[in-house]
Amino acid sequence: MYEFYKEPRRLNIKKVVIIAVILIVLLMSLTLFIAHKITTPKKKEDSNSATSSTIYDSIDHSISLELPNTFNLNSYNSNLGYLIELHSKEDLSIFVAKEEKIENKTLAEIIEADKLAFLSNFEGHSNLSDTKELSVQNHLSYTYSFHYLDQNSNQPFYLQVIWLEIEDSLYIFDIEFPLDDLPFNTNIASSVLSSFKVN
Repeated sequence: MYEFYKEPRRLNIKKVVIIAVILIVLLMSLTLFIAHKITTPKKKEDSNSATSSTIYDSIDHSISLELPNTFNLNSYNSNLGYLIELHSKEDLSIFVAKEEKIENKTLAEIIEADKLAFLSNFEGHSNLSDTKELSVQNHLSYTYSFHYLDQNSNQPFYLQVIWLEIEDSLYIFDIEFPLDDLPFNTNIASSVLSSFKVN
């Protein structure tokens, strides 16, 4: 019988030392990285300045809207008596007006009368909705919407009108944009109403 005797392999101390040093460096780097992540306070993003802008009325800053910057809205003045007028390159427009409450008239009666008068300004309007009651920040509100054809651009638009009663004042919101953008703009009215403040 043959016995095969193999001399035990001797560990190469140089290789062991190199591997140990590499492992120690990796462990220390990982430990420092984790410690840095844990101890570094997270920067609080100023969500108001980073993602939205506050727009005040041009007269006395008595009302404001805080809207996402993604709407790309800019203020302008059409001299039509609105407190806030906003417009984007995508033809999104938001108008806010204020009226004093009319004695002996309910908000429902006022909005129905306004609806008839306002619609007379739009030839060929269509898809007129029913007037719906809303609660906006615990205040009574009514809304209706319709489609109309812009005579200048020959483009169909969607227009939503909202009346909001706060104490002795009535605030009127007109929100309009191209009808083709309706699927993308379903949350605009709720963004406007939820951010509206009487200062």
